[in-house]
Amino acid sequence: MQKVRDLSIMMCFAIAFCYSCEEKGNSGKFGDPYDSSKPVVLGSFEPDSGGMATKLFITGSNFGNDPTAVKVYYNDKQASVVGTDGNHLYVITPRQPGESCTISVVVGKDSVTFKDKQFKYRTMTTVKTVTGTKGTTTFKEGTLATATFGNPYGICIDAEGNIFVSNWNGGANFVLINEEQDIVRALSTATERLGVPTPDKDGKVISVPTDPGDGFYSFDPDVQWEVKKRLILHPSAEAQAAGAMDFTINWKTCMTVSPFDGYIYTASFSGPLIKMDPVTRMGQRVGNEIISTGSMQNIAADPFRPNILYISFQTRHAIYTYDLLTNKHELYAGIPGLAGYKDGSRLEAQFNAPYQMVVDRDSSLVIADYDNQCIRKISRDGIVSTLIGKGGVRGYQDGNAEDALFDRPNGVAVDKDYNIYIADYYNNCVRKLAIE
Repeated sequence: MQKVRDLSIMMCFAIAFCYSCEEKGNSGKFGDPYDSSKPVVLGSFEPDSGGMATKLFITGSNFGNDPTAVKVYYNDKQASVVGTDGNHLYVITPRQPGESCTISVVVGKDSVTFKDKQFKYRTMTTVKTVTGTKGTTTFKEGTLATATFGNPYGICIDAEGNIFVSNWNGGANFVLINEEQDIVRALSTATERLGVPTPDKDGKVISVPTDPGDGFYSFDPDVQWEVKKRLILHPSAEAQAAGAMDFTINWKTCMTVSPFDGYIYTASFSGPLIKMDPVTRMGQRVGNEIISTGSMQNIAADPFRPNILYISFQTRHAIYTYDLLTNKHELYAGIPGLAGYKDGSRLEAQFNAPYQMVVDRDSSLVIADYDNQCIRKISRDGIVSTLIGKGGVRGYQDGNAEDALFDRPNGVAVDKDYNIYIADYYNNCVRKLAIE
């Protein structure tokens, strides 16, 4: 019924345009121009709900005949005005303007708002493959459609929306993806495996740890992403005398920047937690209370609680926190030592080898639950839910979030528009949950 209604409105609008076109001699502008001596008057709009790109039709008067001179807002998000004939506006709904939207129209000096009616925005989610092809085992540069991967491992996104992926096998170990430019290119073709990358505090320079030892790579856009191999430096004797604790690293799988102190944090695979000054590169051990067994897998900083780090333990199937203010280290979610799949309260929920984590803009913790083949979320009030995938079901399928399938999703990142990107390890793809 709604589709019929929308179609009727569209036909009426088209007829009005055609009529105006005949009246005005096909001048390219339909209807009367905006008259600044008269008020802009709003009538109604249809439909009253929809998602991104929903066509909205607004009736009223004195809109003018130049769509480029008309601005329409859903709350504070500007919409695209496709056409106007003076008494009708044809508008395209923008992306994620808010759940309940106040519609405003601005023409010249006039700004008017619908007072008694709101547009209800419906969120739509779709999983799609950004790049990569299931069944491939080697990396190949190219467009999004032609590039291939060999086990994408960790993932992050910089302030410009570039996507960075550590690729564990097949010809390149670090890769840049730019969706707008439709390119996938290798930034490093070294053979050593790299872990989970992180942008610096400005979202610009990318650091990514080597798997063994004290090394890491850095990539700076100001020097065309030229790779620089660096070392985490050990504290000098003087620094140790002043309280800095030395460290030993066997393997490390991640780096993350803490908003609490600006340091880059990493960890030895079986402990300890280590912080590095991003300027001097001097590292030091943090505290003595980190669990020393259980294969520490990933660390995520929390911009909403800057003193908190989240730490996932792959073989303990649990997530812990570390408080940089108090050095308190405690269980946050999961049941230590018990692999399983269960949503619900965070201390009763079950995980199976949780890997990369990231805090989203709603302050929820998003987790790549590797052996559960899905992406999970822990809300700030402590409720675990499944965002994408079917718990324990391996496969490859795009589509809606409930039907999508993954094969050992290892990495997860969230961009400023709340799109969730997934490094789908055994499907050799980078996937995306678009929330629109």
